[in-house]
Amino acid sequence: MNNQPFDLNDSENERSDEQLHSWMSKAAIEARKKDDVARKQLMDILPKEISRVNQIEGL
Repeated sequence: MNNQPFDLNDSENERSDEQLHSWMSKAAIEARKKDDVARKQLMDILPKEISRVNQIEGL
């Protein structure tokens, strides 16, 4: 597959359905990876923040 930059709005050089599907699949995989990292960070921070707020409120 050609990894050259391209303009999705360029009607003279339209990409094939297979190319578009491949790029969208890669984008979805990357989004899932970033979601996993963000979720892990949140789950690490959340209990600490809850404890901190509880200490401030004297609970």
